[in-house]
Amino acid sequence: MKKFAGKITEIKPLYLVAASLVAVLVVVGIFIVAGGGDDPDAPDPTLGVGEGDPSQLPGNRRRPPREAPRVRTGLVDEARRVGRLAVAQARGTIVEPSRVRIRVSAAPKQTVTVNYQLGCFRDRRAKVARGTYRTRPPDIREVPLPMAGAESCIVTAGAQLTKVEEEGRVKIGVIAG
Repeated sequence: MKKFAGKITEIKPLYLVAASLVAVLVVVGIFIVAGGGDDPDAPDPTLGVGEGDPSQLPGNRRRPPREAPRVRTGLVDEARRVGRLAVAQARGTIVEPSRVRIRVSAAPKQTVTVNYQLGCFRDRRAKVARGTYRTRPPDIREVPLPMAGAESCIVTAGAQLTKVEEEGRVKIGVIAG
């Protein structure tokens, strides 16, 4: 490099390549931070694959899931499924529960595995109760509440057929009060 009166007259090519690379990275960084092109059809970048409601994905023909029912007494929810080792799941919210029962039926008659979970809330406190049992339907069984005087309980109950050899039907219902 030659210097004349404090000025550089010759630039090395290696420095020129590094300077241009830094300039390109700065421009790309500004474009990304600024948001790039505002494409209204672009997917939400905060959601990864499989997050959110899959029924909202482009090209999906699945209906959106229905909202869980909210009741004080009576049938909270009921679900039915058909197939080998079919699984049915009922769920819902019970306001001021006094008792909770699970009703199960199956055809052809066979042993069914039932599992349940109750999350009850009162005065900013929560308690959870869960359990599993096997039964030969038709069966109605009361499940214990994790706390007395709860403001609300969220209940989920599932039933699964146990015979592998043949197709069957299973039905489960959650009853409040």
